[in-house]
Amino acid sequence: MVIIIREMAKDEAKLARDIGLASFEPVECLTFSKPTAALLATVDEQIVGMASYRIFSAKGGQKVGHVETAYVRKGFEGQGIGSRLYREVTDLLKKEGCETVTAIVKDDNVASWKLFQNNGYYVVGFLEMLRLYGFIAAVRLWFDSTLAVCTGFHMWATVPQKNSAPLGQLGLFLFLNVLILLPGLLRVSLPQLGITACALSLGLLTSVLGGWLATLCSPRRWDFRVAIGGLLVSLIITAMGGIFPIVGRFYPREYEHTPEFRRAMGLEGLGHWLAILLLVIVAIVFRGQWAFGETLISIGALLLLYYSLPFYPFQCFGGDRIWNCNKVLSTVTVFISLVLHYLV
Repeated sequence: MVIIIREMAKDEAKLARDIGLASFEPVECLTFSKPTAALLATVDEQIVGMASYRIFSAKGGQKVGHVETAYVRKGFEGQGIGSRLYREVTDLLKKEGCETVTAIVKDDNVASWKLFQNNGYYVVGFLEMLRLYGFIAAVRLWFDSTLAVCTGFHMWATVPQKNSAPLGQLGLFLFLNVLILLPGLLRVSLPQLGITACALSLGLLTSVLGGWLATLCSPRRWDFRVAIGGLLVSLIITAMGGIFPIVGRFYPREYEHTPEFRRAMGLEGLGHWLAILLLVIVAIVFRGQWAFGETLISIGALLLLYYSLPFYPFQCFGGDRIWNCNKVLSTVTVFISLVLHYLV
């Protein structure tokens, strides 16, 4: 099989998009627009993969390349097509004068993790984007890349990064989740908002503790990291009267396609869920002794549901990890979460 990587012709844009839609989940397809510039992978003149891209202007006149969408057609996975597409589109953008190249990916997309790592990409946060590109370019990239609405997604860039300080990431995690509550001031008083913030922070800290304890059962090295995608969605949901937290969880430094890896990921997801479950039970037992007991129970039950559901946009909280590890266990966690959510 001869794989040819070439530039996309203008009249191929709709066909390339239509072929790629089958590679994405229904919700993800909503952000998959018709490409304006792309590299195509073809076999016998049939499109089997694509990597579309754009170029942004940033501070100091620098160019920033962005890989918008990449896919490999079903039936052609595991043949090195994705790796070639990423390598060649990255090289192309650098030859076009781009000092860095960026892309976004769903947090637990292991296949894309490997492709990014193999081609010199690293996870970057919004503060790093501000430092690299300036405020205007960073905000534009945040919106145009759809990172603002893609819950649980990370931004990757061809900029070497040191491992994030755990306490710094934890502080950012709590700060962002308190920040998304601010639109609630349109509906409730400041004291009530403070009670909600305390209850949410306690629930999220408890989940992090549970996830951390679960990682101690694995010989792998883990880093706690905040997924900056979906902040706009969280703000809008809060303004409408709900709560949808920013995702923060533990990610392994090395990725594998093995049953042992799936079990380790599933255990981390289960650790978060069990910790929240324990907190809800304790809050129910002592509900009359805590000033914010009822709020804690309500928020805890909501978090319990979020951390169990294995489909987008909730899967990034860890339910997908449990599902991929053990579908029966996943079904049990969803059932318990639904019962508690509606009972309390």
